[in-house]
Amino acid sequence: MEKLPTQPDAQTGEPRPPAAPTQHAEGYNERKTSRIPPPPKGQGPVLEWYRDSRLASWLGGLVPAGAIFVAGIWHSGLPAVTSWALWVFVVAAYAFGFYASRRDVVTAGSDWLRYSKHWVRTYELTSIRLVPRGANGHELVLEDAEGRAVGITPRLLQANRRLWDLVYLGMRYSAANGANIDRTARGAFPEVAAASPRDQKHRDTASQPCHDRDEE
Repeated sequence: MEKLPTQPDAQTGEPRPPAAPTQHAEGYNERKTSRIPPPPKGQGPVLEWYRDSRLASWLGGLVPAGAIFVAGIWHSGLPAVTSWALWVFVVAAYAFGFYASRRDVVTAGSDWLRYSKHWVRTYELTSIRLVPRGANGHELVLEDAEGRAVGITPRLLQANRRLWDLVYLGMRYSAANGANIDRTARGAFPEVAAASPRDQKHRDTASQPCHDRDEE
């Protein structure tokens, strides 16, 4: 079995996990801890979090607002600029983009992950799945031994690298303890898949000399 890095202390987060592989860019995090929710009851402290900063949210709101503005011009031409209806839609889209971005808050301790009102113990996962979720690409769905589940986009997890490192190491430990990992998650997170006893067995079989396998 592959030797895994040391599990961080539940209170301090030390030693810190090694850097986990990523597929998404780092984000602009909220710095005011007063806006970060507390840990789940009975769990260790919040060690890392991610929530889009106000600046990132303001800029993010421009995307849906700009799309509606361009669509209005495309459909009705330049006279649409003077249409009050177009500006109502633009402002509404901007407000939606801003508040939707600010609503997404993810927090993590040494051995737990919380998103919105849902949380899981990351070292006690029984299922790790990466499922399609429309325009958001894929959603990472984690379920633990007590039946709790969290569904979250990898982009949001990886926006804070240190938070992702904590979660990723927990996923590796859970895989080593027999968590079920679907095919998409195996492809996206090879180190998690490599920790699985199932994958270890396949590697051991593949590494056997051909004549040894014939004798079996």
